[in-house]
Amino acid sequence: MKKEFMYCFQVDKMTIFEVSYYTLSNNPMPYFATSAARFICSKRDYAECGQAQKNVLARHSLARRFFEKWDYLHLHDLTPEQYAEICADIEALKEKYNYIEEVRDSFRGTHYNIPFYKIVELSKLTPKWKARATA
Repeated sequence: MKKEFMYCFQVDKMTIFEVSYYTLSNNPMPYFATSAARFICSKRDYAECGQAQKNVLARHSLARRFFEKWDYLHLHDLTPEQYAEICADIEALKEKYNYIEEVRDSFRGTHYNIPFYKIVELSKLTPKWKARATA
């Protein structure tokens, strides 16, 4: 069974990458989506967000490669094979970046997003790639 999920990855101190697969409102089935955001300096809002992956994700970053690989499935349901491969690729993102996750059998009937304050707290962590470089 395909579980629905929402992940928010800290690419760096100012950049967030989100990956989700869930049922929104009255839609009959879940769909896959990615988005990206860059904070303003105060982190009280985003300077750019939504379908901004090409603008805010570094060209050769793992997050950008994930986006480029899977963007053709944006707003589509996933086959079991696609779902399994995306989940494997998400595991690579989880190794590279700090993240917040929500995984459930279904998000149907809920208006759920990862709260902004949690995303801000995530952005304040030392990025994993930076922590490894200084260790």
